[in-house]
Amino acid sequence: MEEMLETEYIPNIEDLFKDLYHPNPNINKQAYLNMVNYWPKESMSRLILNLDHKDIDKRRKSVKALGAFGEKVLAPIAEVFYATKDVQVRTSCLKIFTKVASMNGLDPFPQKIINLIETALIDDTPEIILSVVPLLRQLEDQGLPFLIRISKDQNLLRASAAITALGEIDDPLSEECLNETLKDRSRDYLIHESANSALANYLNLKKR
Repeated sequence: MEEMLETEYIPNIEDLFKDLYHPNPNINKQAYLNMVNYWPKESMSRLILNLDHKDIDKRRKSVKALGAFGEKVLAPIAEVFYATKDVQVRTSCLKIFTKVASMNGLDPFPQKIINLIETALIDDTPEIILSVVPLLRQLEDQGLPFLIRISKDQNLLRASAAITALGEIDDPLSEECLNETLKDRSRDYLIHESANSALANYLNLKKR
């Protein structure tokens, strides 16, 4: 008797999207991992359409799901970023890059994305600043030169956010930059406070 070959079960894409929006995060994770494995092209297209969705929960879950696609999502998300001026969508794009970096550990990031980061760094919109700085923090060695540069920025939010991020990167250049900031009496009081806190955090990292 011939042995019957088992056919691989392929989950229905509609069921996967239902699971993605389920309240249980474990069910969400399994759903987007199955999207990556079984329906990458179709799922990615639908998830990208959610980046300007009014439902914040769907938007956030779509961002997380897109991050799981890794390097293959970078180019289409870069296209979305450049094609719109919508702050919400651009912020979502930056968050996706951050998810890709944290979930897949790409090193280094392609130059096209670094160029996009340069574009984001001249945007004074608070939402953009608070999305691009965590991305630079996640890029570690690749993001460190940018963080050092913008720690001297005239925009207080951008500089303060960069200084805080430097306190989370275990690198002598981080410590050097933070000490220089504290010595610079021309800097704003808020910047000195951020540098104090960041340096304390950095020294705690060194003790671990």
